[in-house]
Amino acid sequence: MMILGHRGYSGSYPENTILSFKKALEYGADGIELDVHLSKDGKMVVCHDENLYRTYGKHRWIKDETLEDMKKLKSLGQKISTLEEVFHEIPKSVFINIELKTNVMSYPYLEEKVMKLVNDNVPERVLISSFNHSTLAHVREIDENIKLGMLFGEEHIKILKESMALSLEIDAFSYNIPSEVGGFEGLDEFINFANEHGIKMIFWGTNTIMDFGFAKAHKAYAVITNEVERAVNFFKGEKRIDV
Repeated sequence: MMILGHRGYSGSYPENTILSFKKALEYGADGIELDVHLSKDGKMVVCHDENLYRTYGKHRWIKDETLEDMKKLKSLGQKISTLEEVFHEIPKSVFINIELKTNVMSYPYLEEKVMKLVNDNVPERVLISSFNHSTLAHVREIDENIKLGMLFGEEHIKILKESMALSLEIDAFSYNIPSEVGGFEGLDEFINFANEHGIKMIFWGTNTIMDFGFAKAHKAYAVITNEVERAVNFFKGEKRIDV
């Protein structure tokens, strides 16, 4: 079972920052998950929301700000990062799940920019995911080998048949589904389909002991969690690191 820090170790450190990513690894995560947007000047910016307010306290859209302007802001003392900075700071052996945030905003050439960087930084350890499955189809057109993770929300669960068909077309590596959907109608069929076609199951929003048990019961490839230490203790039986 692979443990991925959701936006790093976001349960205890400012999300999607270099500090949070390093702490996730320090406390035993196997990899990290992060989110990418494009700034006004075309820089690949690591942040979850399209707007900077929740994390950086400024009511501005990332697409309308330059990287220089955003670097003046801080989240609990931490500056916003670029994807290039993450690759520079994180060891090349670390698994990285990059979510392309194209389900709300459209970012021209985001896919091309990300893939150029990824292919210069050990692409075998990278998973590209998105709620926008058209984005994943575009990434597959750019690169025939990169791992693709189809993120599922309520809107996708309503059209499972279509999503499952697309997953074969784009040769999806994984279905990334929320732990909270446990028990939805069609889940067993969905998981059986994934197993039949060699598609991995990754559960996100996996933060409680109940979530971990659900993921384990369904033979998940990975969990994406805010609570890295809790997940490590559950799956690996490791103790908290003294720092």
